[in-house]
Amino acid sequence: MKLKWLLLILPVLLTGCLGIDSKSSPTTTFTVDVGVEEVYRRALAQAQYCWQTDTGYPIGGGINLADKTAQLYVTGDLVGRLGQVDASARSDKSSEVTITVWGVGSWGPEALQAMKEVIQFGVPTCTSYMPRDSYQILK
Repeated sequence: MKLKWLLLILPVLLTGCLGIDSKSSPTTTFTVDVGVEEVYRRALAQAQYCWQTDTGYPIGGGINLADKTAQLYVTGDLVGRLGQVDASARSDKSSEVTITVWGVGSWGPEALQAMKEVIQFGVPTCTSYMPRDSYQILK
């Protein structure tokens, strides 16, 4: 009987403990010469191509034209948010973007770097092709 209760309660407990953590998850913030709506379109294309994959993880978020902001996120079955992109307009053709990923498995620094490059260059790819030292990814 106790095992049944544990199996019912465990997913609820884990949901609050897993997923993106503002203190420990890999994150990067940068400015890009692209408007908020285009940042969202690029992030959505990347999320559908790489983050959603065949698991069918739900993609949420949207564009807030009044605030000139956008947010896109992907959630996992029991872990909460796995990846998130936040953008705010600096002007009509410039945005500040923050990307955060869970930091576990395929939701690590490589996914963060690939999303950054997609937003910068507009070509969805699941792998970063830009040469760099691995320690630079988290800066």
